[in-house]
Amino acid sequence: MLGLIMAQQLGGNFITMQYLGVLFSKTTIGIEPKVATILVLTVGLISSILSTITVESVGRRTLLILSTLGSCVTLMILAIYLRFDQYKHDVSNVSSVPVIDLIIYQVMFQIGLGTLPNVFLCELFPTELKGIVGAIIVIFDGIIGFMVSKLYQVITDNAGSSAVYFISSISCCLAFMMVFVWVPETKGKTYREIEALLVGKNLNSLNEGVRTDETNT
Repeated sequence: MLGLIMAQQLGGNFITMQYLGVLFSKTTIGIEPKVATILVLTVGLISSILSTITVESVGRRTLLILSTLGSCVTLMILAIYLRFDQYKHDVSNVSSVPVIDLIIYQVMFQIGLGTLPNVFLCELFPTELKGIVGAIIVIFDGIIGFMVSKLYQVITDNAGSSAVYFISSISCCLAFMMVFVWVPETKGKTYREIEALLVGKNLNSLNEGVRTDETNT
């Protein structure tokens, strides 16, 4: 859960939304920055709604894999564009790339990383631990969010905004590998089945152990 929360913050969505107008004003996007900002935010809202509709049919793990991989690719494209623009290369022929790329990024981020970590909080922990775990995650989320917000301007001033999105892209790539290797699919499973997946045991063997304990008792 801490890894998912860190990936959510380092994935760049929150700082991108905070500095969206500034980002568009620095690039030759071909349309008004205010219009582009409204367009991107609207797509983000629609994508969040789409995630709630599709999560039960597609599955949590599948959406997270798609989300982290898609966010990685779109952030890398944005970082490359900003690097070319930073060094005064002619990008007039592809001036619409930031808007299109961020629209796709919003879809990719919101269908997984933007919404599903909260779902996993409800499904990966037993009822008696959800309170303390939720408190730890909220505190951790606040600390990471504060650090990311403060470091954005520092990195931008010293290395350019492209460096921020290179870091975010790498973070999403690492999140993709983490989800692919460790995160189980929890759709349609009871907590006992999820617990068996987490500890790497066969559910039948766990049930047999419970029956043996009950018999001995």
